[in-house]
Amino acid sequence: MTSPLIVGVDGSDASLTAADWAGREAAASGRNVRLIHVRPTGFRARPGDERIREDERAALQAMTRLAADLHQAHPALRVDIETVDGAVDLTLLRSADQAGTLVLGTRGNGGFQALLLGSVAQSVAARAEQPVVLVPQRAAESGPGYRIVAGVDPDGDCRPVLDFALHHAHEHGVVLRAVHVWQPPPLWGARPEQPGESERLEVERHHAHRLREAVTSAHNHFPAVEVTIAELSGDPAAVLVEEAEKASLLVVGRRRHRPVSALGPVVHAAVHHASCPVAVVPHW
Repeated sequence: MTSPLIVGVDGSDASLTAADWAGREAAASGRNVRLIHVRPTGFRARPGDERIREDERAALQAMTRLAADLHQAHPALRVDIETVDGAVDLTLLRSADQAGTLVLGTRGNGGFQALLLGSVAQSVAARAEQPVVLVPQRAAESGPGYRIVAGVDPDGDCRPVLDFALHHAHEHGVVLRAVHVWQPPPLWGARPEQPGESERLEVERHHAHRLREAVTSAHNHFPAVEVTIAELSGDPAAVLVEEAEKASLLVVGRRRHRPVSALGPVVHAAVHHASCPVAVVPHW
């Protein structure tokens, strides 16, 4: 069976938007949804406190209502709920690593005492061994996109990014646009004159060739998916955010060897500025 989509829920509007996205995604791909609410360690420090008992009841009631709403919107969808104690980020990380893709809202602003803050979502995305989809609240206001955009670095291990994006495009019958954004060599800016047309064309051909090779290799496993490619120069984050304006999903890679909790500047900017959900896929 295909692994479920796991949604971190804290009662905030952001987490509800993430759950709604996961419900639509799971229904379209034949997956289940598991809603998980994490009570931070120390939440039960005073078990006799009536306020704590009320918060626990509110958490369970809200999770039950959310599951019912998702099932009503998608009758064939199976929705499970789970409430656990522990450190929020570590518990979510274990859930993702054990069961597959994790879906989180990018901003938490209240809820049953266990806040799924943006900093937590980013920390989880930076450390997870499985893909994490970060859903901004503004995604609820935008219509479904007709394509998926994947940011591709052909000089690195981009295969996990392409495989994730191609699989998603295949499930939804949409176009995949593979984009590689390159920046001019630093020495160009230090030179007294700009590079000649032939020199620039040579660099562009090199990047286009590497991108085509990477996409072709991955595309062989998903031949039914329509794929377009683009090699562009400029600021990678700005270009990818612009490319994703009409997309249903932006897929970017995260290097595992970065310091803990560091997403990298391109991924960090994409998560903060893209209007569509952003899938962060770990690779080399």
